[in-house]
Amino acid sequence: MAELPSDIPGLLIPMHGRPWLVPNIVVAEIIPLRKPERPGHGPEWLLGWINWRDEEIPLVSFERLNESGQVLIGPDARIAVINTITGKVKFYAVIIQGIPRLSRVGKDDLVEEPVDSGPAEAMYVQLGGDLAVIPDLDAMERVLAGMTES
Repeated sequence: MAELPSDIPGLLIPMHGRPWLVPNIVVAEIIPLRKPERPGHGPEWLLGWINWRDEEIPLVSFERLNESGQVLIGPDARIAVINTITGKVKFYAVIIQGIPRLSRVGKDDLVEEPVDSGPAEAMYVQLGGDLAVIPDLDAMERVLAGMTES
């Protein structure tokens, strides 16, 4: 059996509020901000659809899905295309507030913070003095899968 790595490559992704901390394999690509097609068709967290690599993917507001605020588009806003694991929706996109930063994350580097998390947040953690959010990507995928089944 292969030995588990002592650390994994992660990304700190600037979001409105606290940055996300995710394994870098979660992000397929960072693309320039663009206006979605078909806005206003669906739940309030669905900003519309964008064409990415000849595929229509949903553009999601994490803040609205997490019930934590309005969609804000800062001056450095971009779009992160997120890989999924369920297969019902292969990719989706979220608005981010800048360029993600690579961060090697060791098993002893994270300290869980006792902060109330929203429905799309798994937990808050301290990483090198920074408070970050680990998003609940499974919950987000379940919501997206439910949207495509209707």
